[in-house]
Amino acid sequence: MVCIAERRPPREPRPARSQNALERSGAALLGRWDAAGLPTVFVEHDLALQRADASAAAGEALRAAGPRATVLRAEGPSLLRDAGFVRLFESLGGPLLILLGDTLGDLCMETAIDGFLAGHPIIVVKDASPFPLDCEAEALSKRAATLPLLSCFARLMGAEELAREWTGADRDEPDRTEPDRAEPD
Repeated sequence: MVCIAERRPPREPRPARSQNALERSGAALLGRWDAAGLPTVFVEHDLALQRADASAAAGEALRAAGPRATVLRAEGPSLLRDAGFVRLFESLGGPLLILLGDTLGDLCMETAIDGFLAGHPIIVVKDASPFPLDCEAEALSKRAATLPLLSCFARLMGAEELAREWTGADRDEPDRTEPDRAEPD
């Protein structure tokens, strides 16, 4: 799974606040992903996380993701046009690419288009953010505008659906789809 930071974290520390729905979904997905032993790549875009003092949010997400996490700085408009990412992607086994973006902006869109054109299956997580968001309303608005176009190039999945399918979570629970059978009189 590739977690893309497309916005700069705030320079000033944020006051303590509760997580919004996108952040909660992202944290739960990353926790389940790590527990399943799957690799995570955190991508810095446009030096968004380069300065150590500005990367507290990314640091928290990276610590939560555990030892199988890698941090990479994207140099191009698409991850699949970045030689460093392509080498890492191939070493992880490709060709599937799962994108979890904070805003699902340009880097996510360009990567999905390039993956589609190259024949890589792409999954975009539609309802989760890997990093805390400054403005949830703005992020939701941007996602609403971007998701229809992304759906032309990638499969859209919810965080819960992805976790169930890829981490094996909830597989040990009994199947609740069968109706209760009443005893005959």
